[in-house]
Order: sequence, then C-alpha cells, then structure tokens
Amino acid sequence: MAVARPQLAWLHRWVALLAGLLLAVLGLSGSLLVWQAELDAALNPDWFRVLPACVAPTREDAEQAPVARVLDVLRQNAPGRQAAIVVAPHQPGAAYQVWERRDADGLRREHFIDAACGRYLGMRERGRVAWDARHLVPTVYELHRYLWQGETGALVVGTGGLVLLGLGLSGVVLAWPRQARRLASWRRVLGIQWQAAPARRWYDVHRAAGLWLAPLLMLMTVTGAAMVFSDSARSAVAAVLPMERLAKLPRDTAAAPPAWPSGPPLGPDEWVALAQRQFPQARWSRLTLPRGNGVVEVRLLQPGEPRADTGNTRVRVTPAGAVVQRYDPLQAPAGNVLLNWLFPLHSAEAFGLAARLLWSAFGLVPALLLATGLWLWLRRSRAANPARRGASAKRPSPG
Repeated sequence: MAVARPQLAWLHRWVALLAGLLLAVLGLSGSLLVWQAELDAALNPDWFRVLPACVAPTREDAEQAPVARVLDVLRQNAPGRQAAIVVAPHQPGAAYQVWERRDADGLRREHFIDAACGRYLGMRERGRVAWDARHLVPTVYELHRYLWQGETGALVVGTGGLVLLGLGLSGVVLAWPRQARRLASWRRVLGIQWQAAPARRWYDVHRAAGLWLAPLLMLMTVTGAAMVFSDSARSAVAAVLPMERLAKLPRDTAAAPPAWPSGPPLGPDEWVALAQRQFPQARWSRLTLPRGNGVVEVRLLQPGEPRADTGNTRVRVTPAGAVVQRYDPLQAPAGNVLLNWLFPLHSAEAFGLAARLLWSAFGLVPALLLATGLWLWLRRSRAANPARRGASAKRPSPG
C-alpha cells in the first residue's frame, strides 16, 4: 500500500481536476432537481396547481371521459400534433399533460390542458435550453440527465458518475488512517482543525467531507450510473437475482405487428378503466398511446410503492382491450425490487423531507471538494516553484 499510495494520490488529484467541473455541475443541478416538482409548480401555477372551476363547463362528460376530452382539446388547438403520452395531474383539478415524442432535434413538446373546462393552457419544449419560468426546470433536468447533448450527453453523465465513484473510493483509501484501530486516528481524519493554518484547515475540510459523505456518494453515483446504463444494469442484476422482464415498447409503427385477434379499439378512458380494474387501489399516472396496432401501456401508482411520483405498476393491453401483461412491483422478484428502488434512492423521494434536504445539501459536495482540492493544488504548485515565488517577492508594490 505504501508503494501504491503516491501513485493513487496522483491519479486521484488529476482525475478530480480534469472531471471536477462536470461533477460539480451534476451535483448542483441535482440539488435543484430534488425539488423539481415544487419548483415547477411555483414557477407555473396555472399548469401544476388546482385550476379554478369553470363558469360554464363546455362538456358535461368531461369528468366521465377526461382523457378523450384532453385529446380532443389538443386536436382543436394544436392541429397536426401527435400525442404519445397523457400524464394525469398529481392532484385532482390540475392540468393534464400531453407529451409528444421527441423529434429529430431531441425536442419534446409538452401540452397542458384543462379537461373540465376544455381549455388549452399552453405548451413548452423539453430539450430546448431556455431560462424562462416555463422552461427552467426542464432545462436543468436536461442538463443533469443529458448535458443538453441527447444520448451522447447521457453517456458522458453516466461515465461521470462512475468517475465520481472511483474518486470517492480512492479518496477513502487515501484518507484511511494508517493506525485504524486507534480512536485518536479516526478523530484526526474525521475532524477539522478550524484554528489551524488555511492550508491545513481546507485539507481537513476536503478529507472530512469526503469521508463523512462517502456512503451517500457511493449510493448516488451507483444509482445514477445504473439508470443511464440501464440495459447493462438489468443484465447484471438478472445474472444474480430473479427478474421479471418487461419488453420495451416499439419505437415505430411497423416494429411490432399485432399477434392477437383484431377488434374494434376502445377509447383511452376505457383503457385506463381496464387497467385500474387490475389494481383497484391504485391511481393511474400515465397512458402511453399505441403506435399503429401496438400495445397500450397504463402506468399506475399503488400505495406502498417506493416510486412516489408515477409508480412502477404497469398494465399493457391491446387496443381492443385484451390484457397482454400485468406488472405488480409489490409482488415482483428480488431483481425487479432492486431496480425499482434506483430512482427513489437517487432522488430521495421515498424518504421524506429530511432525506430530501440531505440529498440537496449533498449536491453541493462535488463543488466543495473541487474548490478545496483546486485551492490546495494551486498552493502546492506555487510552493514547489521557486522561480515563481522569487518573481513575486521582487515585484514592486503598487504606489
């Protein structure tokens, strides 16, 4: 270990300096995204808060067939736009969302519709970098998830998470006390000498912050990378744990010809009702409309699911209403349970306010470690360069 320690310290320092800006950006954007629902609702209350009641409702059947009503309003106000997903409001009385598929430029339009009053409330383009109130939260999300560069950016983000994991592990090895059995050694590496000289004080901050938050760092990096490299993560989990696999929905209309008897298609609200009969205690969160004659997917949230925003419960049906697949995350094999916890662990949404505050504060840590590490490196570089020190000493003072 004594032989490898200098080389490990050199690698830790230079990888951190080269990748530090990326990791700081991911951490700071992640701190905001812990509160993305609340922030989006505060910036866009007409879309995410309960809407005022209609003075004169335009359709009496809006409550009986809200999804059909939403799609009808979209056709009237945005002719030619193709709905892909309908998102139910998180609280009754708020607006529905209709998502289009991403276009060739990576943009996805999101439309907001008041089903009860038949009003079109506006739209925004997810994937477009803009800092107005409508686009602020999606812009930060696209930065955190894609670096505004689509799938290429997602690969960079996932790789950055693995780099941060390596930095965390190497930092723990470097900070680990040589006499680990002595309590005084642990007090020294886990504490901060606030009255010491600046170099010593900031070195202690760098080391102590890294050690105290190492478990959370491991959790955040592993879950983030697993979501980016989802196919590899699923294969790895399936190799050691039992899993129920859900086939990916086809991306083009000709990719999956129907293998079931044809029949007259049901309406969107009937698809939702059919799915809810499979899980009476759940509420539906998303309806993925069929491509051509492909399947319909209804996503639901059951009480007790860790994914608290949309749930992971799924029912897939044919357009004519035959159930093709039913996925219950509360009764799923161990591999699925592990994968279903990735996003709730990464976002802290399953642990309440205290965890969200901790996760949000943790997002500041990469920037803190970068700043302290950069300061220490610059100070050490300057101390090791006698010519620079001499030049500074000979430089005349101003005035």
